Amino acid sequence: MLAASIWQSIFGMPQIAIVMGCLIPISSIAFGYWFKAQKVQSENRLKKSMVERGMSAEEIERILAAGTEDGSEDD
Repeated sequence: MLAASIWQSIFGMPQIAIVMGCLIPISSIAFGYWFKAQKVQSENRLKKSMVERGMSAEEIERILAAGTEDGSEDD
């Protein structure tokens, strides 16, 4: 009986709504940063493989610029 009332007071409807209302934006921000980190790691692996193949810095810059729409970096 006591456990049920404690459970209800902690996980009642208003508290769940508040928790979920906070978790959704927090998780979206965290996944956004995770996505950016994965993108940077992927670009770094690509650059490393290009250097290992013996490509010059100008060739690498030209290839990476061709991958973007306007030739500038996305932030």
